[in-house]
Amino acid sequence: MMTEQSPQETRTPSASRVRRPSWKDPRLALGAVLVIASVAGTVYLVGELHQTSTVYVASSNITLGEQLTAENMKTQEVQLGDTLENYLHVDMPVGQEARANTFISAGELIPVTSITNSALGSRRPINVELPADLSSSITPGSFVDVWIAKRESSGNTYEVPEKLSSMVEVAARVESGGGLVGTHGTNLELLVEPNQLEPLLQALANESRIIVVFNPAGTEQ
Repeated sequence: MMTEQSPQETRTPSASRVRRPSWKDPRLALGAVLVIASVAGTVYLVGELHQTSTVYVASSNITLGEQLTAENMKTQEVQLGDTLENYLHVDMPVGQEARANTFISAGELIPVTSITNSALGSRRPINVELPADLSSSITPGSFVDVWIAKRESSGNTYEVPEKLSSMVEVAARVESGGGLVGTHGTNLELLVEPNQLEPLLQALANESRIIVVFNPAGTEQ
């Protein structure tokens, strides 16, 4: 027996109408903010990557003790980022007494640690290998007292240290180490007077123990 359906029962539901998003929709506003932030970040990053600074480079070989002048330096645009302050750049004052405390090859950037404002005079540079736990106060331009402890005849111990010299200027400091044996140390370049040169060289040749002690009085000069 067939039942009769009313018009309301046979009507199919109509699909809901899709509304076009409004500018007042918070999701649309959030998306626009994210796009703008992404574009701004990309522009900033590209700008940082292409940002250059004007630094000094050696236009010719600069020898130890040579004065830094317009004849042996030139400017160059480079990208150094956070390492800019490690090198001599145009915003740094270069005094008339500025000299190289180490050899600088033509075309090289000029590290700040390679500059001294002290006259070398008759002093000569000597490289000394020291333990890795050297005081952090000992930096290029600082002064140290040098002590020497001669090796005993047994070869396993050392004599009481004797002072070789006071107020020896440090020209350079380089952390060294690694290699096959995994040893670490610190290489100091010391500027020594002629009368200190021979005993220091003898100490190095005889494998004596060389001890350097930071002398804070050097900062008062």
